[in-house]
Amino acid sequence: MNILLDPTYQQMLFDGLVMTLIISVVVIVVSNILVLPLAIYMQRPKGVFRGVIVGYSFFARAAPVLALLFALYYGLPRLGIYLEPVPSALIGLIFASTAYNLEFLRSGFESIPAGQLDAAKALGLRPFATYWKVMIPQAYRLAAPSLFSNAIQMVKGSSLASLVAIDELTAASTVIISETYKAIEVLLVVSVFYLLIAAVIIALQYAYESRQTFGRR
Repeated sequence: MNILLDPTYQQMLFDGLVMTLIISVVVIVVSNILVLPLAIYMQRPKGVFRGVIVGYSFFARAAPVLALLFALYYGLPRLGIYLEPVPSALIGLIFASTAYNLEFLRSGFESIPAGQLDAAKALGLRPFATYWKVMIPQAYRLAAPSLFSNAIQMVKGSSLASLVAIDELTAASTVIISETYKAIEVLLVVSVFYLLIAAVIIALQYAYESRQTFGRR
């Protein structure tokens, strides 16, 4: 019997796909919201919290994401702090994703020629307007390939949530394989799902870059 025709397994895969999409979307959106003020603050040469941000970025990128998830879900209860599986996964993935995005966007800001700031000052733009109209659009355009690539990595990284008791796509496939022993068929279906999600993100990247290229003509 084709396992894909079994309503029970279809529902398991669908529910897992929905959970994967929820985790991925939340992580991508929140990490991109958090990264902007951090990246802007890092443009200050002597910011009070600059060292803290640098330390956070180093730790979050150096520590394995799986270790972060285990620390949140299995480690915090020893300190009397209990988190549900989904919040544990979201916090860990957002923590890591924001650090990577920070480095990408920071590099984008630092790649903007210094003359852009001088031109903005000559035009009488205030600091907020300078960042909003001049710096931020250019920084995101320069960092876009890396930011979109990290989004794809976070979609694939959402599979780690299965190890903290979340029934996402990978967890559902593991259960189905253990019951049917149809590993190849199940993994092919799951791979197609991940491929389709990645294809959507890549399409959004191309659309964004095309729009930016058209806007500069």
